[in-house]
Amino acid sequence: MISYKKLVTQTIIYSIGFLFPRIINYAFLKFFTLSFKKEEFSLYTDMYALSFMIIGFLSFGLENTYFRFLYKKNYSKETVFSTGFIIQLIISSFFLITSIFLTKYISSITGYQNHSEYFLMFFFIIFFDTICIIPMAWLRVNDKPIQYSAINIINILIQSFIIMYLFFCHNNTYDKKTFFFIWVNSFTDKIGYVFFANMISSLSNLFLIFPILFQKFTIKKFNKNLAINMLNYGIPIMLGTVAFSINENLDKILIKRLISDEINGSYSACYKIATFMNLYIRIFKLGIEPFFFKKSKDTDAIYYYEEITYVFILFGLIFYVLICGNINIFMKFLIDEKYHMAISIIPVIMMGNLFLGIYTNLSIFYKILDKPIIGTYISLVGVLITFLFNAVFIFIFNNLFIIPAWGTFISYGTMLIVLYFWGKKNFFKFCGKKIKNIIIHFLFSLFIVFLIKKQLRLSFLLQFLYLIIIFVFEKKRLINLIK
Repeated sequence: MISYKKLVTQTIIYSIGFLFPRIINYAFLKFFTLSFKKEEFSLYTDMYALSFMIIGFLSFGLENTYFRFLYKKNYSKETVFSTGFIIQLIISSFFLITSIFLTKYISSITGYQNHSEYFLMFFFIIFFDTICIIPMAWLRVNDKPIQYSAINIINILIQSFIIMYLFFCHNNTYDKKTFFFIWVNSFTDKIGYVFFANMISSLSNLFLIFPILFQKFTIKKFNKNLAINMLNYGIPIMLGTVAFSINENLDKILIKRLISDEINGSYSACYKIATFMNLYIRIFKLGIEPFFFKKSKDTDAIYYYEEITYVFILFGLIFYVLICGNINIFMKFLIDEKYHMAISIIPVIMMGNLFLGIYTNLSIFYKILDKPIIGTYISLVGVLITFLFNAVFIFIFNNLFIIPAWGTFISYGTMLIVLYFWGKKNFFKFCGKKIKNIIIHFLFSLFIVFLIKKQLRLSFLLQFLYLIIIFVFEKKRLINLIK
């Protein structure tokens, strides 16, 4: 019988380690939107959008692959760890060496010929981050949430200190004369300060996971057959991750290049508010995903998957209503007013991200059945829809930035529907009552958000009534969950 108290405790600790850096990032969001022009903020988000797509490729699905092979009896845990790390190290090193030689060419074709140092810094960020994937996964799977969270918190504090120091130097004549400031300023500009701080933070992450490598990594434990099996399992997941990266970032990349930097700056800033939903999804995933794999061989596994997914949807919708009900407050405190023109995308993107979160939970079935290729096929459907809404509709409806937002919504919604009907035949069998309740919750939540938009003065009252009704409707389940 799974210890829910332990599961919840670990999830809370993971949440602290995950939320604290994100809270700092949201604090910097206000700082950046005040400090940067829309065009500069567009450049800042574009660099991260491009890098996320590369990281999705280089990860090769090795985190999920590591979780999966760890619970197979064919190999020892040390063999799985060492083999997975060597695979990741080889892939990441090849990328770094190749990219450094092609820096000027890549900078030129992406429109950054005057700032090739941006790409050089990001190549190192990507390298450091990807080779830390397996050691960080080891912390999760070995129930070490405190160490995991501590590393994340230390990294964000280092990054924050460097950013504030470099920005502060601009206003302080004495600090401008320091060697550190002169050195950094010799090869990059104000936007590059953020990337430089991120690079140092990623390097510190590598140093912090060294103790794990010293204890667990052994070259002699590398297993060629295991490596081949891990790659075969991980490549379809990698393709799905790349597809996800395209779904998440194609809109910002194309809006910048097909419409304008100004509109992309506003769109990207408001998009970050919509990613509040991703915080909830990621927190849930950090604590629950290793449990899913551990539970996979138990006779009652499907029951727990269904129950946890139901609870995830319930709290996701509550989170959605509370954020949408207070959008104006979040916008006021987190984004400078000149970026508010794209506020209409937030509810649409948030619901799309909730669809993605549900999809992620349900996707456990094809990972456990060792058929990650199913996820690849479904993700490609999502990419096709995303491309249609972004590339085609942006050309037709030039300044309607809401079109890419609906593309995200429909893309993730379609992926969820396809996965549900596919999985229903092969793995889970949600009972009719649960499906009926889920549909009711969705419709009720959307109705409340619609009322709040029409009657903004009654926002707090409507949110309070919503919470009361949800508690009455799900009283038994919520009480059992608390117990």
